[in-house]
Amino acid sequence: MDYDVIIVGSGAGGGSVALQLAKAGKRVLIIERGRLFTDPEIGQNEKSMLIERIAHDDRQIEINGRNARLFVSGIVGGGTSIYGAALLRPSPDDFHPGKHYSKHLPDYLCDWPIDYETLRPYYDQAEDLYHVAGNHQAAPPHIASREIPYSQLPPNLEPINQRLSQSLIDQGIQPFHLPLGIDWNICLRCPTCPGYGCPNESRASSWKCCIRPAIEKHGAEIWTETEALQLQLGENGQVQSLQVLRSQTREKVEITAKLYILSAGAVSSPHLLQRSGIKDRSDELGRNYMYHAGALAVGFFKRPTSAAERFIKQLGWTDDYFGTPSFEHKLGYFQALPIPGPLSIKSEAPFPVPLSAAKFLHARSMAFAGAVEDLPRRDNRVSVARDGQMRLTHRFHSYDIFRARFILKRLQKFLKKAGAVIVAGATAEKDDLHTAHQVGTCRFGNDPEKSVLDPNCRLHGVENLYVIDGSFMPTSLGVGPALTIIANSLRVSDHIIKEVL
Repeated sequence: MDYDVIIVGSGAGGGSVALQLAKAGKRVLIIERGRLFTDPEIGQNEKSMLIERIAHDDRQIEINGRNARLFVSGIVGGGTSIYGAALLRPSPDDFHPGKHYSKHLPDYLCDWPIDYETLRPYYDQAEDLYHVAGNHQAAPPHIASREIPYSQLPPNLEPINQRLSQSLIDQGIQPFHLPLGIDWNICLRCPTCPGYGCPNESRASSWKCCIRPAIEKHGAEIWTETEALQLQLGENGQVQSLQVLRSQTREKVEITAKLYILSAGAVSSPHLLQRSGIKDRSDELGRNYMYHAGALAVGFFKRPTSAAERFIKQLGWTDDYFGTPSFEHKLGYFQALPIPGPLSIKSEAPFPVPLSAAKFLHARSMAFAGAVEDLPRRDNRVSVARDGQMRLTHRFHSYDIFRARFILKRLQKFLKKAGAVIVAGATAEKDDLHTAHQVGTCRFGNDPEKSVLDPNCRLHGVENLYVIDGSFMPTSLGVGPALTIIANSLRVSDHIIKEVL
């Protein structure tokens, strides 16, 4: 074998497992379709990053019947290379979705095959690995929290957030400081964070925290600008090789390993399996494609908020996580978000806006987003088009839209009470390209008739093939999945080291 392990994808799942296996002395190769992106000047350029999207996946794929590009990362580090670094634990109830969604889920999806306690120690490890800053003594209600101190405390709230925090408290809401994977000792407090490159690697990414240490200290390799084309199965039903395309030379290469791990994301991992002719007994492969049915509200204030000058993604709250007395439906979390920039305001406005006006609005804006779990539906899926390319089909269930619209009203009401003169907003069913928090297309479970992976994320029936990314999740949680993906990656790494390799 050329390697002990070949990992396809370098995001939160792939990077984390790569480090653990390399530390254990395994010969590890990471295959990454994108390039290593290190230019701090371009990384902070709004036109390059958000309009031209040079760090995003460049593939045109069929999305709900038309060709388009998704707003997902296409560089080394995957989503962690341009994410907002909010790393929250879910609620223990999120592992038992039947408690809140029994009317909307079949019995076999009412409980995950593992519970929160199984992942608890790995959440600790994940937070340490990604240098999460937070205050364990000011834990948010309704979701799980760390019981021991974080490696560092977050900085004080910006003045605008101090005022908004007090407004939330006055409205009976318990705000908290978002736990963020940011090294505040070196952070430059850029107003640009989600969607942009970090100019000095103060934001935790799988490249910084996992892959580079795996290469420099433990002998791992990474092939960038290399696309995984097909897994080859042997007569024994196990993977015997992986064919890849080196983009620079257009050379096709076949490589072998004892173990193969797909960490290409909830869209690309099932697509590679399908394109390789690998089937599962459950017929769930590629199905149940989920991303949060959220809502975004933007408030424009009379005076500048500092959002155009300072890092303001600090506040979150979970008071409505399990609904409200007047709205008894499980919802999710809320968080502050930076406004991407004046060019984005100009391009997204429903009517022509001069750049000078966009800059004026940008300086006086604050944005907040809320998450709603997108419940699994078999018709929402990743499939292979006739030419072998990827096809995505996704429609939110009316129940998801119903809850997202409630969240939008809550956000708009909060911003108006906080002093916003104008409030605009939208819910996620109007946009199928900004697919934050993709999960679910290779869900794990105990029954191979109803799941794609076993509880250790091994493909049912294929002993040497694992999927370690957001694909494994049966439901989408009420918080972002990044920390859970990392924690699960560490859990499965332990299993592989102790029992497989």
